[in-house]
Amino acid sequence: MDSIVLNNIPLFILIQLVSLLYIVTTFLYGAHFFRDTKLAARFKQPALALTVLAHVVYLGLLTSLEGYKLSYSTFNLMSMVALTLAITYIFIEFTTKSDKTGFFVLAFSAGAQLISSIFTAQSSGEGPAFSGLGIGVHLIAAIFGFSAIAIAGLYSFLYLLLFRQIQKNRFELLFQRLPNLEVLERLTMHAVAFGFIFLSVTLFAGILEQKASGEAITLFEPRLFSLVIIWLIYGASIFVRPITGWDLKHMAYLFIALFVFITALILLMTFFSPSFHGLALQRELHSLSQPHAI
Repeated sequence: MDSIVLNNIPLFILIQLVSLLYIVTTFLYGAHFFRDTKLAARFKQPALALTVLAHVVYLGLLTSLEGYKLSYSTFNLMSMVALTLAITYIFIEFTTKSDKTGFFVLAFSAGAQLISSIFTAQSSGEGPAFSGLGIGVHLIAAIFGFSAIAIAGLYSFLYLLLFRQIQKNRFELLFQRLPNLEVLERLTMHAVAFGFIFLSVTLFAGILEQKASGEAITLFEPRLFSLVIIWLIYGASIFVRPITGWDLKHMAYLFIALFVFITALILLMTFFSPSFHGLALQRELHSLSQPHAI
């Protein structure tokens, strides 16, 4: 099976460049955080902007009329998760004026894009692809929702690390470089609220698309069931926290566990599942089973 990427030299070069830019940008943010390197501090934000721009151009070329059609494949999902993570982080950095968490977010983003690049290069670009407004909204909202889950988990992990250092009176690197606990808590809960909104849109758009297409999807389908459980937990976290007065340390382990779970789920899907819900494959099989007019 021929690869759409390997047969398109500009696309092949661009996909390598995008992965390299993610790695370089992550390195610059890491050098600034851990070593306080002035050169890294100067070039990290332009590098991030260039990375996002190159990724957008890459996806534009990949999905052009004569190129590749995005499907439910999880390596497509991972590439778009990488992009939405980077875009979300840019928004966080711009609004909070804090650039001290970039390494941790972008390291996950770079890993997702690197894995996606490897599998995309092996893909033929043939096969079923999604179409329609409902499916488009469902997919994009799911991607932003997963990105919010990742960011909430990462920030919860950083919160616990910083909290432990303060408890032990160890005012080391994390204490010196990370935002304070109050800021990390606010960033985490913003990510949780962001995730709840987009997961709500994901479920609503999926229901509408299911009714429009007439396809039967059981609630106990593992991935859909997982999505509903995470949506309920995030919703409860938003509304229960003001009532109980809990601070983030009571919920951080839960957010980290959800982040690990959804990451493991995506990785397992990448290796063992051809599509996100199997809907695209079902549609193709259904269309092949229909009699065609001669």
